[in-house]
Amino acid sequence: MMRKRFRHGFTLIETVVTIGLIAALAAFIVPSVMNKSGSADPVKVDNDLSAISVAIQSFSSDLKGTNPGDIEDLITAPIAITSCGAGIRCDSTITHTFGYSGDEVALWKGPYLDASISDDPAAVLRSGYVANVENTLIRFDATNGIPEFCADNGARQPCPGFVATNPLFVAVKVDSLTAEQAGIVNGLVDGPKERNPGLEGRFRYPTSGSPAYFLAAPIVH
Repeated sequence: MMRKRFRHGFTLIETVVTIGLIAALAAFIVPSVMNKSGSADPVKVDNDLSAISVAIQSFSSDLKGTNPGDIEDLITAPIAITSCGAGIRCDSTITHTFGYSGDEVALWKGPYLDASISDDPAAVLRSGYVANVENTLIRFDATNGIPEFCADNGARQPCPGFVATNPLFVAVKVDSLTAEQAGIVNGLVDGPKERNPGLEGRFRYPTSGSPAYFLAAPIVH
């Protein structure tokens, strides 16, 4: 007696139903994944700024109060300059020169930051929202909300209203944020209950969102 052969496969109706189920699942899963990816951007900016802040404070602690002049100093051991000494502070955040005394270089225990950046003052680190975190660190007048230097045709010019005797911070400059993005980052850095977002706390930014300044560590006069 001959055995009957049975065909195994999907009927047209089963195929249509299966495709419909896959499409329905995709409609829920894909937006969820995309939203999670997008929501990670401000968190990355916040995490990167926090990491830089910790690195700056560790650097300053090891070098007995000397502040780094740029992010690159946190990653690569700085170069000793013989003209720097106990009476000549060569941390570039304050004196705007790049170099440290031999004694200070000997105290460097980095790298303090897990990143890579060149020693070019114009170099940037990329963060969430594709934000540009500038290599050069500057002083920031926390009372007046003014950085020490303002851009003027590409040259560094002193900002009007900056007062060196006010409480100062080592500031990280962040570019390429929109007003909405800066607001979200501000909420993560300073909390959602801040009375004047952008004008107080550790994250400062204009109505346009850029440039923003993160006050990474206080400067002791």
